[in-house]
Amino acid sequence: MSATRGRTLGRLRSGLTNPQISAVIVCAICFLAPAAMVIQGAFRSSAVGDTEWTGAAVAGVLGRSRTWEVVWTTVSMGVVTVLISTLAAATFAAIYTRTRTPLRKLIPVVMGLVVATPGLFFAISWGLLGNPRIGLVNAALAELFGEAARVVNMESWWGVVFASVLRLIALQFFLLLGPFMAMDNSLDEAARMSGASPARAFFQIQIPVLLPTISGVMILAFILFLESFDTAQVLGVPAGIFVIPTEIYAYLSQSTGPQYAEASTISIMLMIVLLLLVVVQIKVLGRRSFTTVGGKEARGLLRDVGAWKWLFTALIVIFTLLATILPTVQLVIVSLSPFLGSSGVYSLANYEEILNSPQMMEAYANTATIAAIGGLLAVTAATILTWAARFRTGPLARIIEFSQWLGLAMPGLVLALGVLWLFLAVPALHQFYATPVILMFALFVITIPIASRATSGAMVQIPRSLEEAAWTSGASKGTTLVLIIARLILPSFISGWILSFIIICGTLSAPLLLTGPKSTFLSVEVYKLYAEGRAPVAAAAFVLLLIGFAVLYVVALLLRQLARRLGAEPAGAVGPRRALREPRTAATGETSPTQVIAVRASAQRGASPSDSE
Repeated sequence: MSATRGRTLGRLRSGLTNPQISAVIVCAICFLAPAAMVIQGAFRSSAVGDTEWTGAAVAGVLGRSRTWEVVWTTVSMGVVTVLISTLAAATFAAIYTRTRTPLRKLIPVVMGLVVATPGLFFAISWGLLGNPRIGLVNAALAELFGEAARVVNMESWWGVVFASVLRLIALQFFLLLGPFMAMDNSLDEAARMSGASPARAFFQIQIPVLLPTISGVMILAFILFLESFDTAQVLGVPAGIFVIPTEIYAYLSQSTGPQYAEASTISIMLMIVLLLLVVVQIKVLGRRSFTTVGGKEARGLLRDVGAWKWLFTALIVIFTLLATILPTVQLVIVSLSPFLGSSGVYSLANYEEILNSPQMMEAYANTATIAAIGGLLAVTAATILTWAARFRTGPLARIIEFSQWLGLAMPGLVLALGVLWLFLAVPALHQFYATPVILMFALFVITIPIASRATSGAMVQIPRSLEEAAWTSGASKGTTLVLIIARLILPSFISGWILSFIIICGTLSAPLLLTGPKSTFLSVEVYKLYAEGRAPVAAAAFVLLLIGFAVLYVVALLLRQLARRLGAEPAGAVGPRRALREPRTAATGETSPTQVIAVRASAQRGASPSDSE
């Protein structure tokens, strides 16, 4: 009897000290609870107080023709966007990994800048660039071909597609980079010896060999498009073009009051589609390798492509202009203008207005505070979840991993809606409604899957023998995590913190839904200024934010140098620049779940999938 009781107490003690149990609880609160609240919200007659359970809202939404028009617009726009972006991303990956094209080394730099730039920046800057009256693009066309040539209008169906394509190209480029590096070069050589041109070898040899990988990346790109909100809200809504995320926000911003049940119904539809696509993506791509097997000398070989190199160089220059230089120049010019459309008269008046505005200064302060604390919490939680998942194989580890996949199937706006329902449903949390607390929690949850990418790459390089040696020496699990694991991944931890900070600062979807009078947020204030027709002031606010990011990058480099002196990174861990220079470290030929989770920045703006250094 006593022996049985002792074994029972031993199992109970072992369960309580198992870090995976705590990790599962965290995942349930962060990912499962918001998803469950969105589902139940579709069947509630009111958000607070006494409510009736009814399916009237669900039936009403599904019975409206507008709902299916929005679904068709979303699907058609997504398919076109993904087809164009995939072709462009594969082309740039082939140019970088297979040719000696001039400026090829500029490709990953530009792609990294695009991925790390907030989506709201792209939306507003291209909204200004493609303005028929004052945009640089139309001004250049008018100068060359006359006033009748002002035909570019970014507030249109193709405008949303174009801006979305620019971001997805960069994200897909990093996902395709490893497989392209790992592909056996002898296949291309055989095709060329048989008389095939570079273009024919690319489309008939390289693309078919990598087709399984490319199809998986295309599914992921479609998921990211469905999650995007900033571009569709800024460029599509003014033209009367709605996709599913903007339709959700339309229900929540009705002049007659938020229609929470209807918004939850649309959110459930989006969650189901995204979850199915995630499952398909795992089945198609997963952890498998689709590259060919060849000798060491058959890999990573660059070749001359003759006159094609000038076409490839032109493509690099054009993409750099469209994705980085032109948007930045347009934003700076508008920020110096007294009003939209002004020419020849520039001043710093808009910057002075921003710096002298108590509301904008409060927004900067709130954003910096929420981003710093929320980013630190996110990267800490991501580190613990990653460590707990590898602590012991079994059902709990799979639940932890699946929860982060569930986060991928919940766009920022849907997750924010789930958090809103959660805080309204729990009486103890009512006091935090429309305060920085609810906003910080939502942004913390949104950022966890992305922050995990920054730390997991370094953590997998740490051998388990180090932890086992510490346990054998009497160290507790917590002590081992803090004094060994955390110290070894400290540089990556700091990178993840900075990365999370930038992502949170540029996120629009969740703050647009959760901010209140006491919780102003910079992205929301910038969007309001732009929507009110005060584009020059909005541009000045964004330029100041980008200057802040540049300063933060310098600080991050200094902190990483300090972190390397305090603790060493694992011997096998490599950062993006070294990985790009050494194909052997990047050429795995596979895309892991952490890589897939990493590129979820399309909706939030801001993180390079290769930024694990």
